[in-house]
Amino acid sequence: MDLNHHPAPPRNPDPPEIIRHLSETLEHPSVQGVGLTTTSKGEWALLVNVKRGAPIPIPEIEQQAHGYPVIYVQTHDLPVARPAYPNRGE
Repeated sequence: MDLNHHPAPPRNPDPPEIIRHLSETLEHPSVQGVGLTTTSKGEWALLVNVKRGAPIPIPEIEQQAHGYPVIYVQTHDLPVARPAYPNRGE
């Protein structure tokens, strides 16, 4: 789990279809919610909110992500809303 996750502006404007689709359809007993984010290097990644105490990483999700990064957060570590591009005033 990356407690210091700081997404960077995406290198590509649109997420890859495979993880976009996965973010909309993923179901797992340990997962509370799924979305998209970027890594600190601007790579698109799957953001997986897992139940407190769930073991991570989750092999089934890693396999379905086909090598794309998966960032896990637990329910008490929800992402903080920040401006997307603070240097540009957004």
